[in-house]
Amino acid sequence: MERSTVIQFILDLYKDPTYLEIGVDQGVTFDALRANLKVAVDVRFAFDLAAARASADSVRCEYHETASDAFFADRALTAPKFDVVFIDGLHTFEQTLRDLLNASYVLAEGGTIVVDDVMPSGYAASIPDLDLTRQFWTATNNPDGSWMGDVYRLIFFIQDFLGSFSYATVEENHGQTVLWKKPRHVSSNPARIETISRLGYIDAVMGKAAFNFTPLAAILPHLAKQ
Repeated sequence: MERSTVIQFILDLYKDPTYLEIGVDQGVTFDALRANLKVAVDVRFAFDLAAARASADSVRCEYHETASDAFFADRALTAPKFDVVFIDGLHTFEQTLRDLLNASYVLAEGGTIVVDDVMPSGYAASIPDLDLTRQFWTATNNPDGSWMGDVYRLIFFIQDFLGSFSYATVEENHGQTVLWKKPRHVSSNPARIETISRLGYIDAVMGKAAFNFTPLAAILPHLAKQ
């Protein structure tokens, strides 16, 4: 199931939805979506930004070519609240964690956060250094080129430290975790953050239960009830 398909199903739960996307790259997902307001943030857009701004509905589309940290710092207090936030920026645990925590501050009442690329497709895709991942693909003569980084570590942080959110990971695709504001029980003996930061690809595979893989059709009713 495509990223945009999952997100559009979620957007359609809201009346006049507002949407924020962190990490837009070529705009494939962003352009495919329908929302009352769409805001794109990327440190460097991989398309003609001037042309996109000229062709887009200036009322319904905004493009911010800046780091997500800077966007949240500059706009968090003044930007509109968003019904859906999609996080697909730099694929490292540290940056995705910052994006997630910042997104929670700009999330509208009853809003939904979607985090992309939480389950690596293999060992090489789990390496947090993109250049090293590319070197690995070249050395092994493998044209795959996938890179999810160590975003998988975020799931273990959410599981033990983010009890104000419930979450599930979409079963039908590469791994998109959906979070909604509903308190849940968390462990009284959580893992240390240092321990989480050292988890490897094998921990993601062996600890698959933590991801709470669930069919999208079973996730959507939880969001509609917010």
